[in-house]
Amino acid sequence: MPSLQPQSDAELFRVTFLVTNWNGRDILQQCLASIYAHTHDVPFEIVVVDDASSDDSVGMIQTQFPLVRLVVSPVNLGFVKANNLGVRHAAGTYIFLLNSDTVLLNDAASLLAAYMENHPDVGVCGPALTGTNGLPQVSYGWPPSLLQGFVDAFFLNDLFPRAGLPSRGIALPAGKREPFPVQYVSGAALMIRHSLVKHFGLFDERFRAYCEEVDLCRRVQQKARMQVLLVPSAHIKHHEGMSYGQLGEGRIQIVYESYHQFLLKHHGVVYSFTTRLLYAWHYAVKGVLRSMFYLFAVPDQRATRRRELMHAFSSVRYSLCPHRKR
Repeated sequence: MPSLQPQSDAELFRVTFLVTNWNGRDILQQCLASIYAHTHDVPFEIVVVDDASSDDSVGMIQTQFPLVRLVVSPVNLGFVKANNLGVRHAAGTYIFLLNSDTVLLNDAASLLAAYMENHPDVGVCGPALTGTNGLPQVSYGWPPSLLQGFVDAFFLNDLFPRAGLPSRGIALPAGKREPFPVQYVSGAALMIRHSLVKHFGLFDERFRAYCEEVDLCRRVQQKARMQVLLVPSAHIKHHEGMSYGQLGEGRIQIVYESYHQFLLKHHGVVYSFTTRLLYAWHYAVKGVLRSMFYLFAVPDQRATRRRELMHAFSSVRYSLCPHRKR
């Protein structure tokens, strides 16, 4: 375990790991252990916000990780508000937001902090993410937009995968080695300068979850006039859907509610509706195709095909009516 400065010497911290947790005791344990195992070249602290868990996450932290600065919320705030609560307790020059279902694979924090130290025009950066299966996972992407919705609606990225068209989420392409500018980096693992957070806050609480990092990166680019970069040398595994992804269909609704909030905030109501109509068309076509796959599926595949079909129909529903009650 790396040596840490006492919390009274918080001004010496270069990086604050900020992790929010909701009933993710085991994955949180893995996340925290990986931070201590892999972070060597930068003084750091860890702040964990427990978002009203009921699975003894708090006891695990107190027993196994006594140096962690623990913030316990008595009520469930949700991902965005929990992070906003936690950042008030951060002392580092750089804030490294991590989902509880992430695991560091190398000294990612030191690599990102060093890059930002050497490039004062960079306000946010993120690592390359891999999934549980070891394959590249969405690490960055384009914000929701009318153009991006059009690309989705007509499956242009499937037809022309090398054209560089806007995509809501992009996994790191093979061969990318040097840092490069992006529209946003995944909120699963995102480092931001603390000075920017002090200037205009962290997440906009109009977002419950999803798109909050897209909005944050947009503000960094437009208000602070700073860059957002992806740094491929930093590696983190993300067990997607194991933290705040326990919500099932509710997760899909939150995603499209967040898209609506982002589009409404930056472009207006007509623009939002038109873009979401394109998203609905995209998943309606997928729904038709998945209906056929479900009807002709062999018995041991029918459960999977049914889930895929229901996902498509739910995406259509909440694209059109993001505030509709379930």
